Amino acid sequence: MMRTWIQCLAYLVCFGCVGTTGNDLIEFNTYAAGADGADPNQPLTFTTARGWSVTLTQATLHIGAAYLDSAMPILGSQATSCILPGLYVASVPGGVDVDVLDGTPKAFSVQGEGTSTQALAGELWLTGGDVNAQDDSTPILQTVGTATQGSISMPFIGKVTIGQNRAIPASDPSMPGANPMCKQRIVSPIPVDLTPHAGGALLLRINPAGWFDNVDFSGLNPSATTPGAYAFADNNADQPSLNLLSGLKQASSETYSFTWLNQPPQ
Repeated sequence: MMRTWIQCLAYLVCFGCVGTTGNDLIEFNTYAAGADGADPNQPLTFTTARGWSVTLTQATLHIGAAYLDSAMPILGSQATSCILPGLYVASVPGGVDVDVLDGTPKAFSVQGEGTSTQALAGELWLTGGDVNAQDDSTPILQTVGTATQGSISMPFIGKVTIGQNRAIPASDPSMPGANPMCKQRIVSPIPVDLTPHAGGALLLRINPAGWFDNVDFSGLNPSATTPGAYAFADNNADQPSLNLLSGLKQASSETYSFTWLNQPPQ
């Protein structure tokens, strides 16, 4: 189980207040899945904002942890800190690998803890360990598919890790911590409106279409390992690869949606 300074602060802020707010401390299971009804035996096809028709045959996302917060930041007011304002009302400090082409819920590796307090924002940690680690070789996204536009057809493969290959150098030498690694790994704030309660479960559904919205597939280079395919670079060296990471981190409820179930899925 990960124990970082952010988690410790979250526990202190949230769970240290249980005795004063009157909200009960609860434990719950958390699940993640693709879109409701998604069939793992069928590809997923969608059209991007750039007009590419994309067919995914593989898309696996690694999530390191999930959190819910009582406050939604005002647009443009969020500081460089990786911590949301308000109270963390639910914590799931363990991971899961999700086949986002499968609509069947899959349980996270640990139980969540929280309070029966309304949550308005969510976070996903895309990490294989310490969210502040300077490097991390964990594959966060692995994907295979084909993108077509007019007469152009581009089979593609992609792997995303978020380590030193994604670090953003400080533009101001006097502010070396302006782009901390945790900011590269946290999807936040995801709009949420739910209240955890005893006996229920948290469900995260993922729609990968938004990840590819701003990707211009024509900018991909031929794969060095898979003949006939084009490959996303596992760094920020080209626009398609940078835009895929940006799409992965886009905190949209159309891509990442949290709901509270009255009872765990069967």
